[in-house]
Amino acid sequence: MADIHINTCAEALLDGAFLSTIDAAEVRPSRIAGRGLFTLRFRNAGEILCRLDGQVVDSRRFPKVMEELEWNALSPVALLVRPLRTSYGYINHSLTPNVVVSPDGLQLLTSRAVEAGEEFTMDYFAQPVPQAYLESAEGLRLRAFSSRLIA
Repeated sequence: MADIHINTCAEALLDGAFLSTIDAAEVRPSRIAGRGLFTLRFRNAGEILCRLDGQVVDSRRFPKVMEELEWNALSPVALLVRPLRTSYGYINHSLTPNVVVSPDGLQLLTSRAVEAGEEFTMDYFAQPVPQAYLESAEGLRLRAFSSRLIA
């Protein structure tokens, strides 16, 4: 089986680009990790950044989607999965986020005012993520990193 990951479809279908789903934002190097998504304009608290879409997938039946594709959790079992990388996929984890996913899992909103040039961040564990994600290499790495910041 070929090595499939979040960039596979973007490389094949979008010439390596991603779908821009948040207006007036750009991807650039991040001090948090790799690349991040930065706002190009001031955002008010509670502003809707985008609607999240995708296919609802049972994480117990298809656990590899958590490792290879972009997703957000609708419940500890149900994931909203996207095969193409979007702006959402560049939002880095933070314990002091400025972005949240709505309770229904279908919208991305600012949790506070966000200044122009500021990186969008979210607490990945504020969603009802599956236990398998919490126990995954990425989940363990992020939780260990978060624990060091709290200590």
